[in-house]
Amino acid sequence: MKNPHVSIIIPTYNSGKTLLGCLKSVSTQTYPFYEIIVVDNFSTDRTLETARRFKAKVLRQKCSPALARNLGVSRSAGKYVFFLDSDQVMSPTVVQECVERCENIQAGMVRIPEVFIGRGYWGSCSAVWKNYYQKVEQQYPSNKILSGEPRFFAKEQIARIGMLDASLLWGEDYDLYRRLKKANAKECTCISKIYHYELESVKGILIKNLRYGKSMPAFVQQTKEQMLPRMGRHALLTFKEVFRDFRKSPAIIAGCTILLCLKTYSIAYGLVTGQHLSSR
Repeated sequence: MKNPHVSIIIPTYNSGKTLLGCLKSVSTQTYPFYEIIVVDNFSTDRTLETARRFKAKVLRQKCSPALARNLGVSRSAGKYVFFLDSDQVMSPTVVQECVERCENIQAGMVRIPEVFIGRGYWGSCSAVWKNYYQKVEQQYPSNKILSGEPRFFAKEQIARIGMLDASLLWGEDYDLYRRLKKANAKECTCISKIYHYELESVKGILIKNLRYGKSMPAFVQQTKEQMLPRMGRHALLTFKEVFRDFRKSPAIIAGCTILLCLKTYSIAYGLVTGQHLSSR
C-alpha cells in the first residue's frame, strides 16, 4: 500500500472544551490519508457538533475508553490505528512519521513522546509533576511503570491479540502493550510530539484518581503485576527531582506536594473501595 490509511480513534464524553483543539491538530497533519472516528459516551455538550464539523465518523455508545477504542478499531478502515485523547494535540508530523517508521521497519507499534501542559495554577503544577514523572522513568528504567505506552498501531497486530481488555478501566493501554510485546510485535519511537492538556481543577484531578484507584484491583488481578510499590518509589523520586529544580519556586513545590497528597489519598480510597466491590 503506497499511502496506507490511518484511523484516528478518539473516545469522548462532554469533551467540548478540548476537542476543538484536538481536531484542529489532526486537520493540520502533513499526512492526509486518515479518517477520524469519534466514539462518544452520549455527551450533552457541543462534542458532537465539533466532531461533525471536522467530518468525523461519530459512533455513540455507552462504554469505557477501552471499549470505545475497540469499537473504533472494529469500524475503522485504516491499515493503522491511532489512539488519541480529546485533550491532546499533535504536532503536524506525528502521523506521517509514525506511518513511515512502521512501513520502513515493519514496526507494529509506535511510542510518541508526550509533553504535559497546564493552564492555571493547579493545571501547571500537575503538568510539572507529570513531565518530571516521565523524566524519572527515563533515568530509572528498571523502575518503569505505566507511562508513555504506544498509541499508534498496525491494526492487524491489535486484532491478532484480541483487542484491548474492555474489563479494565485503568492500565488498559499498558496491558495492551504487555500482550503485544509477548506476541513479539516490534516497537519503535518517533520524534514528533503529542501535547496533553492537564485538568485545571483539584476536584477533577481527585475524581480522576479516585476512578483509577477503584480500577487498580481489577488490573492487578488480571495482569498479576504489583504496581503500587513501584508507583510509590517513582513518586518519591519525582518529588526529589521537582524539589531540586524548583527550590526557588515555592508555589510550584507547594502545589506539587498538595497534589501528591491528594492523589495518594484518592487512589488509596478508590483502591479500598475497588477491592471491596471486587470481593462482593
